[in-house]
Amino acid sequence: MKTKIVFIILIFTSVFAFPQGNTDTELSTFDKILQLDKPAITGGIRMPIFTLGTGVVSYHGDIMNDEPANFSIGCNAIHFEMQQNITPYLQLGIRYLRSELRGNSYYPDIQTFFNFKTEVNSFGAFARYNFSNFSIVTKHSNILSPYTSLGISFLQRPEARGDWYTGNKKIYLWTDGSFRTSPETGYNASQASIVYRDFEYETALQVENIDNKKYYSPVILTFPVELGIEYNISKVLKINLGYQYHFTATNTLDDITKNGKNDARKGSKLPDGYSYAYVSLSAHLGNIQKKQKFEALDNEDYYVDWDEDQDGIDETEDDCPYTPHGVEVYANGCPLDDDNDGIPNFKDIENQTNAFFRDEHGKGMSEEELIDRMTKGDKLLQSELYTYYPDLMDGRTHAKQFYKRIPKKYKICDLDRNDYIDLDELLYTIDSFFDEGPDAGPGSVMTSKDLSELIEFFFLQ
Repeated sequence: MKTKIVFIILIFTSVFAFPQGNTDTELSTFDKILQLDKPAITGGIRMPIFTLGTGVVSYHGDIMNDEPANFSIGCNAIHFEMQQNITPYLQLGIRYLRSELRGNSYYPDIQTFFNFKTEVNSFGAFARYNFSNFSIVTKHSNILSPYTSLGISFLQRPEARGDWYTGNKKIYLWTDGSFRTSPETGYNASQASIVYRDFEYETALQVENIDNKKYYSPVILTFPVELGIEYNISKVLKINLGYQYHFTATNTLDDITKNGKNDARKGSKLPDGYSYAYVSLSAHLGNIQKKQKFEALDNEDYYVDWDEDQDGIDETEDDCPYTPHGVEVYANGCPLDDDNDGIPNFKDIENQTNAFFRDEHGKGMSEEELIDRMTKGDKLLQSELYTYYPDLMDGRTHAKQFYKRIPKKYKICDLDRNDYIDLDELLYTIDSFFDEGPDAGPGSVMTSKDLSELIEFFFLQ
């Protein structure tokens, strides 16, 4: 009876002598004893993906440029994106795009020309899907990843403006293709001066309102569709090459509509649109290694009660308790793994591999090599599992720890020498702690602190 009471007292003493935090960043001693899931050392904040890019915007509507639209003709643009991973292949994000839209069309045979310019500020949201999980993609390249996205944006535009004047003189297009200061007639060819456009876009087309249209909305919905390819520089930095087409919910961006005043000003019934060809740089902040490298201080500045692998991390806090001596570790006791592939640096023969599949040495392997290894050779028996995968025994994977080695100072408690302290051996040690004499038992040579640590180790096994 006395033994049971002492046993209960020691357990509760070791549990309640420490703060009983139960938050995401703090665990109680009781949690550690029972080996409950510890918080990830990387923290719980999911960092977003930031993207900054530039490119060329081309207008597609009734007023087209004389040159055919392509990736190099149009207005310079910049865009900014912030995305958050929902799954490894699906991201939700927001996007800001700033640019201009311009169009110029000339019809000398009917002495008519159209032009316009308007600024573009677009802000919206999108969903992007990366095809890097498709085997048809990954087996050809682990560096290039195609993607697509769909979105919705609000396009804020000032009123469209036209270039109808040079200085204070209105200009007219003649049948010979020149601009002059008066309309072309049969008798004034020698009197009208030839002028050149100054591209100032001084005329507010909405104020002129030639077609007597209703007031234009300053905010327009657009629906961008995107195709692109991502080049993996590293786990953190990516270069993107892409093309977007923005379908707009209006036909008035260029001031030409299907309800024009005359045949020359009648446009298509289809809505206006614009494209954006770009290159951008993305920073995947969530892939930055946030584990802190453990820096051991001088011996007099820190104290470790029980450190079997001598890495400076107490065994009760060590997630990788059997790290080889001299190997650098993170603050959780696990060896450094710079490329985050699950293979520590001291075992990894390819520290910066970009391969999707890797072997037990961290070397990249193709899908064919993986299938070949899985289908050939002898099958692995359950009894041999820990011989080939020792990490399963010390908790460095998702599996729970199965056992821990007995520290030297507690080996005297292992009476049957089976490398495991069972309940009977623990109770015998507690009994002998209260007995007197050097031959009373293993507990007689222990301090109360030693006995408390032994009880903690018993639950860590």
